[in-house]
Amino acid sequence: MLAIYLKWRLTMKLSNLQNIFQQYLTQGDQATVKPMIADHNRFNAERGLKVYFDAYRIRLCEILKLDFPKTHTMMGDDHFDEAFVLYLQKYPSKHFSVRYFGQHFAHFLRCEAPYSDYPALAEMAEFEWSVSFTIDASDGPIVDVAAFQVFKPTDWPDLLFTLHPSVTHCLFSFNTPHIWQLIDKEEDPSTPEKQPATLRWLFWRKGMKSYFRSCNSAQDTMLQGVLNGQSFGDLCESLLTLLPENEIPGFVAQTLYQWVQDEMISAICVQQNEA
Repeated sequence: MLAIYLKWRLTMKLSNLQNIFQQYLTQGDQATVKPMIADHNRFNAERGLKVYFDAYRIRLCEILKLDFPKTHTMMGDDHFDEAFVLYLQKYPSKHFSVRYFGQHFAHFLRCEAPYSDYPALAEMAEFEWSVSFTIDASDGPIVDVAAFQVFKPTDWPDLLFTLHPSVTHCLFSFNTPHIWQLIDKEEDPSTPEKQPATLRWLFWRKGMKSYFRSCNSAQDTMLQGVLNGQSFGDLCESLLTLLPENEIPGFVAQTLYQWVQDEMISAICVQQNEA
């Protein structure tokens, strides 16, 4: 790549030069940075800056397409490229790792016209970011079903559960997971269809692979309860309006057992009640 020679000034800090150059890369205005660039024998300062400006955008656009391949497929090349330019203006890359560049893309598609007129696009971006999150999430301990055996029957109402760091969740109004699977199989995606009711989906990592599954209303209530630090007894009580009372303890235990088998639980402990 073309080397650019900055006209160093002893009174200017490197951090100031970096900030000015970064501002040019994100905004494209050469007025401030151009006087600091020396002409090269093959390229003048203006052309040399343009090389870096274009290369920076091409690379970030490639990163966004890698992070959101299904969203890219749904939008097509031209519309995705246009969205990238607007996204970069609104959410310039500020982290040293490009891994986080796309963290606001779903929100951008949901809120910015004309993409906000097509809410299925934002859902697909959120779905893809959630899958990526499970892979990149930090490691944590994993409990197995034997962990239940150390507790006495009298402990169960006060059991607390901690989710694995890779567990996340999203609400979807469209058949987004189905479209994701079609594109993943290299099949033509169907037209997004709005579902009769919004549905929560769970995402997590088991081993080195990402998984996802929908939740029914009772499982969704349980999930929110675990996230809010509710005990086993509280989880059962929260389901009184959703399930027959005699079925609740078995349902909660079975759901927790499945989550443990799926490596979604990092810890189980007994709630310490105040005397």
